[in-house]
Amino acid sequence: MERYVQIGAVPCHKVIHIPNGIDTEIFKPDLEARTRLRKELGIEDKFVWLAVGRFEEAKDYPNMLNAFAKVVLERNDSVLLIAGQGSLMGKAKHLVDDLNITTHVYFLGVRKDIPALMNAADAYVMSSSWEGMPLVLLEASSVGLPIVTTDVGGNREVVIDGKSGFLVPPKNSEALAQAMLKMMDLPEKLRKSMGQAGRKYIKENYSLEHVVDMWEELYIEFTKNKGVNK
Repeated sequence: MERYVQIGAVPCHKVIHIPNGIDTEIFKPDLEARTRLRKELGIEDKFVWLAVGRFEEAKDYPNMLNAFAKVVLERNDSVLLIAGQGSLMGKAKHLVDDLNITTHVYFLGVRKDIPALMNAADAYVMSSSWEGMPLVLLEASSVGLPIVTTDVGGNREVVIDGKSGFLVPPKNSEALAQAMLKMMDLPEKLRKSMGQAGRKYIKENYSLEHVVDMWEELYIEFTKNKGVNK
């Protein structure tokens, strides 16, 4: 029996997946941006976590904030930057107050300098309950950030568990906190090598150049099958 992508759709063997591409020259390591922004935010001597995304149910910020509160108990030098807005932002701020971590969490709102923010961070964290293929993970990896994320949707296609980051079950703040602490406890050289491995993987599989090549190969194959002469 043939397998189908969905009822009434085409067979799986006839489906070709071409991912979104990332401009790896925009999302790249930038020491100048890192130094400047960390100074502006007053976080030069902190371990900086970054999250970017709308405050909506799918992102499960309560999971992240509860996990981060556990992190702060063991690592008081840590801060969490969150860029974005959404209908649940007010609830997230109330939760931060209730968890007594207000001095460790920075709500940055909508930002137009995401590549710089990513450079200012030491690691990226995502706590989603469900996802598709999140571009923000591609971007963070392209900058060279090691990542801790929930194992949902296409996240494991971006983050290579144990190599470029750590995957944890969704809706489990204890597991998320332990993975974040594990990342923080790694020697800096090893943590940076994880980020470098992530950037290499993105450049090889999700760069604009690679995705354009995939489209060109598909076009050539299509024209051959249709007997089109160039």
